[in-house]
Amino acid sequence: MALAALLLVTTLPQAPAALADAAGGGGDYVPLPAAPAVLDTRSGVGGVTGERGAASTTAFPVLGVGGVPTSGVGSVVVRITLMNPTESTFAELWPDGAARPTLTHISAVKGETISNFAVVQVGANGKLAVYNASGKVDIGVEVHGYFKSSQGTTGGGFVPVAHTRVVDTREGLGTTTGTIASDANRTVTLAGGLVPVGAAAVVVNLLVPGASAGGWLNAGASSTRPVFNYAAGSTQSQAIIPLSADGKVVFRNNGSAAVNLSVTVQGYFTANASQGAGYRPVAKRLLNTRTAGAGLPVAANGTIDVQVGGTNGLPTRGIAGAAVNVVVTPAEAGYLKAWPVGQAEPSVSVMDFKADSWRDNMIVLKPGTDGKIRLRNGSSGTAHVVVDLLGWFADPLPTLEIAKNTRMAALQLPPVEGALTGKIWHAYVDNSGRVVAGLQENPDVVGAVRWQVLSGNEAFTGQPTLVRLSDGRVRITAQHTDGDLRSITQTALDAVSWGAWADLGGSMASPPKTALVAGTAVHFAVDADGKLWAHAQTGSVPYWRNLGDQDLTGSLEVVAVRSGVQVFGLTTAGSIKVIQYYDDGSVSAWADLGGVGLNSAPSVVVRPGYSAQVFVRDAGGAIVSKLQDGSGAWPADWTPVGALTSAGAPAAILDPALGRVAVVVRGTDGEAHGIWETATASNEWGSVYDMSGPNPDPVATDPFALAYRNSNTSELLFSYLNANGAMRFYGREIPTS
Repeated sequence: MALAALLLVTTLPQAPAALADAAGGGGDYVPLPAAPAVLDTRSGVGGVTGERGAASTTAFPVLGVGGVPTSGVGSVVVRITLMNPTESTFAELWPDGAARPTLTHISAVKGETISNFAVVQVGANGKLAVYNASGKVDIGVEVHGYFKSSQGTTGGGFVPVAHTRVVDTREGLGTTTGTIASDANRTVTLAGGLVPVGAAAVVVNLLVPGASAGGWLNAGASSTRPVFNYAAGSTQSQAIIPLSADGKVVFRNNGSAAVNLSVTVQGYFTANASQGAGYRPVAKRLLNTRTAGAGLPVAANGTIDVQVGGTNGLPTRGIAGAAVNVVVTPAEAGYLKAWPVGQAEPSVSVMDFKADSWRDNMIVLKPGTDGKIRLRNGSSGTAHVVVDLLGWFADPLPTLEIAKNTRMAALQLPPVEGALTGKIWHAYVDNSGRVVAGLQENPDVVGAVRWQVLSGNEAFTGQPTLVRLSDGRVRITAQHTDGDLRSITQTALDAVSWGAWADLGGSMASPPKTALVAGTAVHFAVDADGKLWAHAQTGSVPYWRNLGDQDLTGSLEVVAVRSGVQVFGLTTAGSIKVIQYYDDGSVSAWADLGGVGLNSAPSVVVRPGYSAQVFVRDAGGAIVSKLQDGSGAWPADWTPVGALTSAGAPAAILDPALGRVAVVVRGTDGEAHGIWETATASNEWGSVYDMSGPNPDPVATDPFALAYRNSNTSELLFSYLNANGAMRFYGREIPTS
């Protein structure tokens, strides 16, 4: 066959001012010795006096008030109390100066006084804002502690425990049997078992069952800290209580009648900044069963699973606990349980509720399998449920090494109005971990690329991916060395400027592959256990979804087919497996293409009729292939692609002009080599040729292949980096005979 002539162009990147990634650490908890009031509308604390009206917003200072530091505070742990609302209402807290998110921190029915704990970021001006939904109500807020905004030597991290009841006055568990009288104290020991002696604070769920009248509890080393306003009947509330050196807590009943008390431990904070998990704030709604498309209310005695991990930038692993506020609107009286998916259902509940009366409570819970928690509606009627994520506790995860000499990526856009051809965007991660993007304005001038660094001082690893969104903007996604995937998007259509990096979470072990599926960008990646995950940028809560544990290595390829995309992956056993992700988000069963000792990322070409052909390197370095037949079936054997051998992964592409497949590789001699089909759709191969011609030109990365259109015709572009990080672009001219 006649071989295509090859064009070599070399360019070097130029790095202008980089865009910054503002992600940070910290998150150690510091309990305050007292719980200073920062807002009390009855007395004017916080600068406002009098009941708050319906749909009102009230701002009040927090930093520098009552022992709260003036700086170094990221989020505060507060107790918010609603007192005698004239109508049933709910309230929400958020950092003053920011947009109000759609969350609930506490709800109350007409005439009651009730409290709940919450964790809220502080505004840049040192203030919080509180919103009251309905009627008039007095509001009180106290600060019980804070999470640091940066790392240091003070404070301590969070350690989760299985939710365990450790005190119950009804049966003498952890204390003497019998109620706590009005204006009486009860001292209990909360450290020495689940919670180690020396812990700084304990995270608990408090239950006052069957109270004959409302009241409140104080708790702490001296029983002076208010922690819980309870109503008549059964009431539960979260609390974070500092511990004395001997682990004892004094509870005081400030109600008019004797009450029983139950204490369930959910975790604790260490007194050492090098131990435990740091807090990361996130104010996002995870579930509202009343929302259109969210499904039906939870059935009587039914359960519902809530995705926590992998949402809103959270990882899918390494979550020590999630702080969530759960709101229940039930038809009948009952209780709510919460536990990690994959673990046994606990005997303890997290909330009691009355019929036709909403109730809420904050809980801290470590998510289970695939980052999910399970809720049970323990009542004889249906119940609507709202789950709001307040933040999460980050376990340390290993930092990924910066992979050397990884592939480039490229994408051609459709032409804008008045242009013959579309621009080409290139991207790669260099050997120092920088994400570098390049704009090729004119596809006729190969190698004329304007480069810019997008990642600032953040470090990334592996091949990035580019996708054109449904609105026409380009998005680049790459793997951060913390394991999360992060994406950056053009600020506007055809812009050369980029927005801020978005953290997609995930904690994956491989860089992403991205495809546009029914107009939605879907990212695919593999975790350290070999599971394939998909992250869809759609809906109110985009999240990472487990598509199955197939012992994949992370070497993926994604291609568009009829009604979706197919995802091909290399397994640890050296075989290739494939799954189809359909336009509606459903998936097929996995298919095993077999193979023994295959050891590279696959490259896939989709031939006319949607027949996929897979190319991969075998144990001996040869490139082998499988081609689907017209029915979609795969042959039993892998067949060699001529005499082509490789030191890495192949890049295969269907030439849009010739209709033949070309395969290019990084050869064992360090040079770029290619091979062509001898004729259209023949699946027979010609001779291997040296793409660099007579002049040696060692390449350092596996190739990337792009079919594109210039002002005259359809072309191919093969891109590499050499050992010095210089670009190598190879193109071809279409032969005339």
